[in-house]
Amino acid sequence: MIFSTPAFLFLFLPPLLLISLFLRHKIQNLLLLLASLLFYAWGEGWLVLLLLGSALGNHFIGLAIENSATPGKRKALLATGLGLNLALLVVFKYADFFLSNLGPLFRVAGLDVGQGLHWHQPLGISFFTFMAMAYLAEVHNRAIPAERNFLHTALFISLFPTVLAGPIHRYSRLRLQLAERRTTPELLSQGIRRFVIGLGKKVLLADTLGRAVDAIFAIPNPELTAALSWLGGAGYTLQIFLDFSGYTDMAIGLGRMFGFTFMENFNYPYLSRSITDFWTRWHISLSNWLRDFIFLPAAYALSRRIRGDRLLGIRVDSWCYYPAMLLTMLLCGLWHGAAWTFVAWGLYHGLFIMLERQALKKRLKRLWPPLQGAYALLVVTFGWVLFRASDFAQAVAFWRAMLGFGSGDNHEFHPALYADTRLIVTLLLSLLAAGPLFPALRGGYLKLRSASSGVVRMGLEAGSVVLTLAFLASVLLASVMAMAASTFNPFIYFRF
Repeated sequence: MIFSTPAFLFLFLPPLLLISLFLRHKIQNLLLLLASLLFYAWGEGWLVLLLLGSALGNHFIGLAIENSATPGKRKALLATGLGLNLALLVVFKYADFFLSNLGPLFRVAGLDVGQGLHWHQPLGISFFTFMAMAYLAEVHNRAIPAERNFLHTALFISLFPTVLAGPIHRYSRLRLQLAERRTTPELLSQGIRRFVIGLGKKVLLADTLGRAVDAIFAIPNPELTAALSWLGGAGYTLQIFLDFSGYTDMAIGLGRMFGFTFMENFNYPYLSRSITDFWTRWHISLSNWLRDFIFLPAAYALSRRIRGDRLLGIRVDSWCYYPAMLLTMLLCGLWHGAAWTFVAWGLYHGLFIMLERQALKKRLKRLWPPLQGAYALLVVTFGWVLFRASDFAQAVAFWRAMLGFGSGDNHEFHPALYADTRLIVTLLLSLLAAGPLFPALRGGYLKLRSASSGVVRMGLEAGSVVLTLAFLASVLLASVMAMAASTFNPFIYFRF
C-alpha cells in the first residue's frame, strides 16, 4: 500500500486514526501493529512473514545479548544477529548481483548458477534491516536495555509510516514513545499539515517531473543534446528530492498523528556548499547510520593498527580517514541498489568528500558563498545522472551532452516536446519547494505579528489560519484529482 493512493487516503488511514484516538497507548500499539502488518501485506503478500520473522529474531537476539555474562559471548551473539540481518539483504537484494558477477568463477569451478534466483525484493528491506542492526548494536553497547515487550519490538520494526522508506530510526529515540505517548491536538494538527505538504510534493511536483525525466532518459544516447541532457539531469535532481522528502514529510506527519515524533531526514540539501555538507543534509538518518556503524568503527580499527604519528610519511588520521570514507561511500552506493552504477555513484561522492578534505577545503571557504553552492549543486546533479542512468554508457552520454559534446540535432527529439508550460511551472515551483520557503514565510509573519498589536494582530492571526487552511485544502484537492487522473507511480526509494 502506498501513501499516495485512494486506498490509503480513504480506506486505511481515516478509520485507523479515528479508532486510535480513543484508545490507550497500549491498546493503540496493538492496533498499530496489526494495521502495519496489513499495510505491508497489502502489497507484499506473504513476505509480511519475513518482516514479522525479522522482528521476532532480533527481539530474542537482543534479549540474549543483554543476558550474556561475558563480553565474548555478547560479541558472538551480536555477530550472529548482524549476520542474520545481512543474510536477508544478501539473499533477497544482492544474490542475483553477486551470482551474475561471479558466474564465470563458478563455471570455472564446474558449478552452474543458471540465470540467477530472480527473487522479488521485499519493499523496505534495506530500511528495516538497518534499523534492526542498529537496535542490536545499541543493546550490545549498553546504550539501551533490551526490549522485553515483543509488541514494542515488532512495532518498531514494522511501523507503517517508516517501514518502506524510513527514516532509519534508532530504538533509543522511539523506546519511550512506544511505551508512553499521547496524541495532542497540536501534534494532530502538525501531522495533518505535514502529510498534506508531503503529498503535494510527491503527487503534484515529483510525479510531473518524473514523467518528463523518464521520457528524456528513454531518448537514444546519440540523440542527446545539451538542452535535453540538462533538462533531464536538473529534472531528476528535483524529482528525487521532492519524491523522497515528500515521503518523509508524510511519514513524519503520520507519526505525529499517532503521537510519535520522528527525526528529520532532510535539511535543504541543495543549499549545501560542499559535498561534505550535502551528506549532513541529505538522507540524514542513513548518513548517521553509516557514520556510526561503518565509518567510525573502520577508522578506529585502522588507528589501532598504526603505531606512531605517521606511516610512510603520511599522518595517521589520513590513513584512518580515507580508506574508511571510501569503504563507507562504496557501501552507501551498494545499499541503494545492486548495480555497478550505484557503487560508482557512492565512490563518486566519496572521492569528492576526500578531495575536499585534502585539497579543496580552504579554496572552497575563500569562494563567494553562491559559488560554493553552485559547485556543490553541479557535482550533485552530475552524480544524480549516474544514479538514474540504466548503465554507464547512458551516464557517459548524458555527461558528454551536458558538457556540449552531444551528437543530437534536436529534430526528432526537440526540447519543446518535453518542456511544455506545465513542466516549466512545475520546475519553478519545485525550485521554491526545495528551499526554505515555508520557514521564510513563517518568519516574516511572526515578525509582522510581533510588531503589531490589538486588532491588527488579531486580523493577522485570523488571516494566517484562513490562508493556511485554504492552501492545505487546495493542495489536498489537487493531489486527489491528480491521483485519480494518473497511473500508479511508486516512490523512487521504495526499490532500495
